[in-house]
Amino acid sequence: MKKSNAVRVPLLGIALFGCLSGLAHAGDTPLAAGGDAQPLQLAPTDSTVPAAASDLTAAPVTLSQTSTVTAPLSPPPQQFATPPSWNDTYIGYRVGTNFYYPGVRTQSGAPAKVTQNIGSVTTTGGFRYGSYAFNVDYLVSSMANPEAGPTNQYGYPTPGSGGAQELYSVGRVSFSASKVFGRSLSWGFIRDFGLTAGYEFGTKNDAYAERARMLVFGPTIEFSVPHGFWNVTLGVRTESNHNGITNVEVHFNPAVHLESSWLYPFRLGPVPLVFKGFASLTGPKGKDGFGVNTTTEFLTRVSLLADVGSFAGHPRTAYAGIGYEYWHNMYGTPASEQPGTTQTSCPMFVAEIHF
Repeated sequence: MKKSNAVRVPLLGIALFGCLSGLAHAGDTPLAAGGDAQPLQLAPTDSTVPAAASDLTAAPVTLSQTSTVTAPLSPPPQQFATPPSWNDTYIGYRVGTNFYYPGVRTQSGAPAKVTQNIGSVTTTGGFRYGSYAFNVDYLVSSMANPEAGPTNQYGYPTPGSGGAQELYSVGRVSFSASKVFGRSLSWGFIRDFGLTAGYEFGTKNDAYAERARMLVFGPTIEFSVPHGFWNVTLGVRTESNHNGITNVEVHFNPAVHLESSWLYPFRLGPVPLVFKGFASLTGPKGKDGFGVNTTTEFLTRVSLLADVGSFAGHPRTAYAGIGYEYWHNMYGTPASEQPGTTQTSCPMFVAEIHF
């Protein structure tokens, strides 16, 4: 059997798709331009902007493997006018106790169930021709996924004294066709078109010694929805990484990459809520660092968050609620190669504070 393909947690989609992890307004009116990664509170900095014009003012910025940062493309067609710049910066926290990673096992050989505490810093905003979103996640695993210690007589790292830590960043910049050409390009159920480019960089101190470097590029469609937003990007993703177990640099083939993100604000009685999330599908990308042919992977993360700040007189500043992450064929690893460790199905607690 191949050596452990120890954890290299990127989102979803750290991942801005994400996951992108961002929030948006959950009031009675539509979002003021909506965001591990990727789900954001997108409040324009100019409070004089009419609600309709500030509703949907940014380009789709979607996910990643560990967090989501997303934003809508353009204002509604009937109110098209270039809005002022806006920015939303926030810190987030999520925790789950049921993560699994390829090749990470207990001493008995059973799949290791990993607890992770994840902190994040996200900034997202709009500019004249589109929007941007940048996110950094800091992930701390329990001892079930240990940091790398000294190497043994065979040259393989031994478990360290603590859980592994990972730093993962995701960035997206999207250009809105309606903004670039200065007129509404909506058509039927499509609100706008765009073009998205981004990166994902990560490093981790476990045995795998991840050094992930990814680029994403593709067109985006934003659909017309009454509140919030929903967009889809279809493009290509390139990836290179380091495999510390076999000590090789891996350059994967470019892969087809499909991602979608959404955010829907609503009320349940007196409680303002936001339902947000992303889904990501990445095709086979050639052989990994163990010489195994990769397969299609699927990642989704959703959350239902309450605007708890509104109960203290500070709406759209503090959110808390539940989340759920599902990751199938993690990193493209076939289940047949690492049985029981290539799929995560994990409920989470999620909280965010917006500045």
